Amino acid sequence: MTQVFTGVKTLLLDLDDTLWENNLYFLLSIESLCRVGRRYGMTDLAVNNLLDTLENRHIPYMGFGYASFEVSYLMTLKMILARAGAGADHPGHQLNARRMMHYLRTHPIDWLPGVLETLPGLREKYRLIIVTKGQPVDQLGKLDRSGGWHYFHGVEVVPRKSIACYEKVLSKYRLDAASTVMVGNSPHSDINQPKLAGLRTIYIPHPQTWHREMEPIRPDAPPTIEIPHFGMLPRVVRP
Repeated sequence: MTQVFTGVKTLLLDLDDTLWENNLYFLLSIESLCRVGRRYGMTDLAVNNLLDTLENRHIPYMGFGYASFEVSYLMTLKMILARAGAGADHPGHQLNARRMMHYLRTHPIDWLPGVLETLPGLREKYRLIIVTKGQPVDQLGKLDRSGGWHYFHGVEVVPRKSIACYEKVLSKYRLDAASTVMVGNSPHSDINQPKLAGLRTIYIPHPQTWHREMEPIRPDAPPTIEIPHFGMLPRVVRP
């Protein structure tokens, strides 16, 4: 028998890889970088490790988002070419990389299956509030491109999802933790952190979830329900 959360008044919804595709586009850009690496004798693993190292350096002070990724991406490209002694090739590769970064920021929004069909019915029954991590200019820009503002009663863009972040959202909107459920694809940010803040959670796995967000889901209360896709959400929540 499928578990159901009852007494729900508010759904906190993640955006990226919960409502629409996101990390897929980052992975496509990294694949482009790996092709350059292969051309000059670097393995995909080496390229990814180099990019990860640079992201570890930039994220703490630039935050999550396109800007820190682009700086790390372009520096990785420069280091690949420098190690290969291919500096003369840099202008052409840099142009292609900047085109890729522009596409990353401007690609059409690709809603995940079942989301657009499900949101209107959810809005009629529940208060829907977006809680998304990143830079406001990035996340609000995606919402603009999606044309989906009208589905939501509130939008919160936070630099990092933490216990304190969820507590602030509860306080700002005067929400009762017992009647609020967080929905998302990230075990770290969307499930474990809100659980620690006293929220029930619904986990919707996505095959391209960012590797930095992956960790075991805490087994302790409040409980977590796992569903295969967003369209099943109305089956597992009740007012």
